[in-house]
Amino acid sequence: MNARTRPLTTALLFQGGLVVLALALAWLFGLRPWAEVEISGWSLLLSLAATVPLAAALVAVPGGRWRWLDELTRLVRGFLELLFRNARPGAVLLVSLLAGIGEELLFRGVVQAGLASWASPAAAILIASLMFGAAHAVSLPYFAVAAFLGLYLGLLYHWTGNLLVPIVVHALYDWIAIHYYLRRR
Repeated sequence: MNARTRPLTTALLFQGGLVVLALALAWLFGLRPWAEVEISGWSLLLSLAATVPLAAALVAVPGGRWRWLDELTRLVRGFLELLFRNARPGAVLLVSLLAGIGEELLFRGVVQAGLASWASPAAAILIASLMFGAAHAVSLPYFAVAAFLGLYLGLLYHWTGNLLVPIVVHALYDWIAIHYYLRRR
């Protein structure tokens, strides 16, 4: 591994590690999040439709309007350039897929589902969303945006009962956002 590929390799190992962590925690707490993955044309179509508002918000929010958003954009773009500057085309897809699978298994399939077994669905969604935001808290604005995204994904999981929906939405949104930020100047 050379200095050029080290950040990307680290990201892949981290995201892959989240899959292992989520599965280990699920086993430890007697949860079976994979049992709530239903692959069907309907769930994939729903996932695509549920990604549209996120992608629209990404491109619709104008730069230069809010300082905090401009700072967040610079932070995200700098991080993504570090990871993907010299990466092969499939690297973005692989990181996006691993992030969608690992983070949704952990935060929706383990945390939200586990909390929902002894608390209200609303409390489970809120706590999982705040934990999701905290896991992404490189800055206060990033925490807020990630927590809101976690809330959206948590609601999708609750409404559909299908963990595949937030997994696909998360992975697809990450893939779109990475390409958007790397191409936007």
